[in-house]
Amino acid sequence: MLRFVHSLRQRLLSEKKFGKYLLYAIGEIVLIVVGILIAFYLDNINAEKQAREIETELLSELKSNLVSNIKILERTLENESQYLSYNQMILDYLDHRKPYNKELESAFGVYFWTVTTNPVTGGYEFLKSKGIDLITDDSLRNRISFIFENEFLILKNENEVWSNNLQQNISYPYHVKHFRRYFATDSNNVELELAKPFDYISLLEDEEFKSINTEIISNRKWNINSLQKLIGEIEGLIVQIDAELKN
Repeated sequence: MLRFVHSLRQRLLSEKKFGKYLLYAIGEIVLIVVGILIAFYLDNINAEKQAREIETELLSELKSNLVSNIKILERTLENESQYLSYNQMILDYLDHRKPYNKELESAFGVYFWTVTTNPVTGGYEFLKSKGIDLITDDSLRNRISFIFENEFLILKNENEVWSNNLQQNISYPYHVKHFRRYFATDSNNVELELAKPFDYISLLEDEEFKSINTEIISNRKWNINSLQKLIGEIEGLIVQIDAELKN
């Protein structure tokens, strides 16, 4: 067998065909390698294309959530501002010892109410499930995380918890001891929640009630400023998402 292989080798060399076979073999290997590299390249292009399509889908969903959140926050801001005006009305009457006016009954009915906000976060949760690194722009990715993980949590955990604790432990227990609630129907047949103090003259001298009311005013002002700031941040994020989607 070895003699046969040796004989074949010698014959190929003698016939000068070995070089041709070698070149042919090398050419085949090169073609195979190039084919593999092209396949990898095309796979990478397809994977990149799919990733960008997913990123576009995620950014579009996030933008939709953010637009909805602006509307939610604007309604919250409107309600908080309305309640603040009632607190300020009460403060003005008590500080200036104004005579009782029936308009106070609308303010006494809601001065202790708190406002809750429930941001839409489905798009962000979907992004986290897919992998937040799908957002290729570092600045955009960090800004999205900051708003959803930090700003919305501050709004819920700091302000609302503080407001609810104030209501549950201080303002509402005081309210039920010193006011009587009643309901009236306006011209649109909508029931309005109103309240009357048991003794308005005593209320003028009640420093505890004045302190409770000013604490609520302080909290509402802080909340209003936070809401306005957050709305501005969300609007800026939407602009940045739009710019990324155009790319």
